[in-house]
Amino acid sequence: MPWITCKPDATGPLATILPRIKTSAVRAMAEGYAANLEAAGGDIPSFRTLELGPLAKALEHSLLCAIVKPDRCIYRIVGETLRRRLGFNPVGQNYFDYVPEERLEHARRAIFMVVDQPCGFRAEVEQTYSDGRRILIEAVGFPVLSTRAGEDGLGLFCEQTMDRVEIMEKDRPTYLGSNVVRRDLIDLGYGVDKDFEDLIQTA
Repeated sequence: MPWITCKPDATGPLATILPRIKTSAVRAMAEGYAANLEAAGGDIPSFRTLELGPLAKALEHSLLCAIVKPDRCIYRIVGETLRRRLGFNPVGQNYFDYVPEERLEHARRAIFMVVDQPCGFRAEVEQTYSDGRRILIEAVGFPVLSTRAGEDGLGLFCEQTMDRVEIMEKDRPTYLGSNVVRRDLIDLGYGVDKDFEDLIQTA
């Protein structure tokens, strides 16, 4: 299947993107992050100051990644429901290892943009699993300031399935990789990369 470049579907402040969110956990993450942003006076929250209370309804579907340029986005914390769907615990692994080689450069740009700009995003992503199943998920990503030396920042992400998915407790398939289908960029008050494009695979 061919690959094509694609501009974001929508760009705007979080209040503009919120109505586009389709899943409950992702909405809870976006609203909880907005509460943290407001409490910090518009400053990007750090790992030490991040208030988990407003994020509580999203945490089991969420993950925190350490971003280290030029080539690492390391899973540090992964919610229980998300781990069960993936079929394993990815803590310590590099997210970029699950990205097709063709779109690796675009994926790195998207992740690094979150902490460099800083900004957020909403995306619809097709995930592939070891039994050949393809699952459409919705995700958001937001920046968190790191308190560890050697990290360029942290990415706080939440994802939830948009399809009905039965999680098998025995012999369940495992996550193999993902491709972005569409993306919105979220301006957190620091602008967005107006030149950003995704590389997506067409049917």
